[in-house]
Amino acid sequence: MKFIDSDTNFPISSAVIHSGKTFEAVVTGIPDGASKPVPGGAAAEMREAFRQLDILLKEAGVDRNAICTARLYLHNVIHDVPEVNVVWKEYFGNHPVVRRCYGVVLQSGMRVEAAFTAEIP
Repeated sequence: MKFIDSDTNFPISSAVIHSGKTFEAVVTGIPDGASKPVPGGAAAEMREAFRQLDILLKEAGVDRNAICTARLYLHNVIHDVPEVNVVWKEYFGNHPVVRRCYGVVLQSGMRVEAAFTAEIP
């Protein structure tokens, strides 16, 4: 098992590779070293989460095309899904990742938290 910790303020790893083939990561709209999410709502937070995800994927030796599943946790699903979908389409393009979306209460004023699973070749 390999933990990938990308300078986080939280007492957790940002990502892990387990069984040598599976990468799992959790990212938020809170930049490293900050205590609050980026301003601009769910779309801005999703962009920040994707920025962090790209860093973690690079550390694991893969890119966004290795992502196979995602779980989105949104503060207000009905309100936030449309703007998150715009950013999602920009990021993934024609790579149809399986995604589940849940409405939850998030900490630190966040609107978005996302978990991703990727295959390591």
